[in-house]
Amino acid sequence: MKTGFKELDEIIELNKGELIVIASRPNMGKSTFILNILSHISLKEKKSVLLFNLEDSKENIINKLIISNSIGIKQLKEASVYIASEVPYLVDDIYFESRKLKEEKNIEAIIIDYLQLIQFDKKKLLSRDNEITEILRRLKILAKVLNVPVIVISQLSRRCETRDDKRPIIADFSSSKNGILTYSDKILFLYRDSYYNNKNVNNITEVIIAKNNGGSSKTIKIAWLPEYCKFGNLELRTKKYMEENYVK
Repeated sequence: MKTGFKELDEIIELNKGELIVIASRPNMGKSTFILNILSHISLKEKKSVLLFNLEDSKENIINKLIISNSIGIKQLKEASVYIASEVPYLVDDIYFESRKLKEEKNIEAIIIDYLQLIQFDKKKLLSRDNEITEILRRLKILAKVLNVPVIVISQLSRRCETRDDKRPIIADFSSSKNGILTYSDKILFLYRDSYYNNKNVNNITEVIIAKNNGGSSKTIKIAWLPEYCKFGNLELRTKKYMEENYVK
C-alpha cells in the first residue's frame, strides 16, 4: 500500500500488520498529511479505510477531503471511507470497532488522529508513560490481528524548539519513547522550516524517516499547499502543473 507521495513511496510501504507513527510539533500539518494518505488509499488504490478522528467533526473532515481532492460529495461517497469522530475513545473501543468493521466492510487500513487522545483504564497503570506504552502495544496487536497497516499521529514535546536545529528526533517524544520504539515499525517526522524561519517562504515540508524496519532512513521533501489543504509532490508547486492536473 502506498502513501501517494512519489519519493516517499520509493523508500517505504504501508505494509499489512505494521504500526506506523507520524509525529511532529503542532502546525506542521499532521492531520492534513494523513488525510492526503487516506485519500490516496481510498480514491486511487480503491481500498477501504477506517479513520478515527478524536478531535474534529465528521462534517469538517468530509469538507477537507473534498477540498484537498477537488471532488464532489458524490465521488467521495463512492470511496470506502468510514469515519468515527467526536468520541473520547478508549483503546478497547478502537479495537472492537475496528474488528467489527473488518468483518462487515473488510477495511484494509486504519488511521488514528491522534495518540495522546486515546484513553486507557488508568486504575491498572502507574503512569501516563505506561499507559501510552500499553496503548501502542494494543494498536500493534490490532494491526497484526486484522492484518492491516495502522497509522497513528503523535504529538512531540517542545524540546526540539529549544535547539538551533528544530528538526525532530526520537528523543522529542514527550512520553513513552521506549514504547514507541518497541512497537512501531515506522516513524515519520514532519518538519516545515518556514514555520520557524520567516525568511523561508518556499512552503517545503520535510518528511524525516526516523525508523523504517527492513529499509533505509532518509529525508524527502514534499510541497505544502495551504490554499488546497494539501501536501503533494514537489511538482505541485508549479502553476502549470496545477492548472493542467488539479485546478478544475
